Amino acid sequence: MTKQTASRSEITLPLLIDYTDVLFPSLTKQTDVTAEARASTTTDNPNDIAKTKVLWVVQDNETLLALDTQLKNQQTSKENEANAAVVPKFDVSTISDLMQQQVPDRYELVCFWLPTLPTELLQQYIPVLMRYRDLYAAHLLIALQSSINLKAYGFTPFDILSEQALDIDRIDIDHITENTSLSEDLSSTSATLWQFNLYDYKQLPNWLNADYWANPENWGKHRW
Repeated sequence: MTKQTASRSEITLPLLIDYTDVLFPSLTKQTDVTAEARASTTTDNPNDIAKTKVLWVVQDNETLLALDTQLKNQQTSKENEANAAVVPKFDVSTISDLMQQQVPDRYELVCFWLPTLPTELLQQYIPVLMRYRDLYAAHLLIALQSSINLKAYGFTPFDILSEQALDIDRIDIDHITENTSLSEDLSSTSATLWQFNLYDYKQLPNWLNADYWANPENWGKHRW
């Protein structure tokens, strides 16, 4: 495997796809408790509830078709593996279709691949980005051209190759592009990556910890 230090602006679509493949197991672990709680209160199939759901959002139908083919091929390959631990369920949509969706689904991971989105068009899509940041995505990744800054909207720049919490050695940088079925243009287009993670965006303060509520040291000793 080849490990490289890449800047945030060097993210490509094949690399992002490969990164999400590495990320899936951790997403599944984070949602296990929620899935078990839902399974105890619903008649749905527990296996369906626990299924990791991923949404990919692109700018146009041409990219959507190419990405959909790539993801289906990757999913088929994983399903054929005897030791496949996690095979996610994915949806693909253009951002314009997503804005018109009346009842959005909730996803463990949402990836917006919008490297050619003009800066002047960003404002019309900010509401849908905020909607998924706040309500419909546990983990949100947004790839945009490097001139667009999302810090004001609560997102942080992200270099996936510096992520220490995952087994980045599994990402073979040298073979991603040559093994992908994406077009050459999609494989070579780069963008800046931003993220928002519901699980760690804010550190839990001590006063919000149940251990500090209602003077637990006095429980059973005094009347209230």
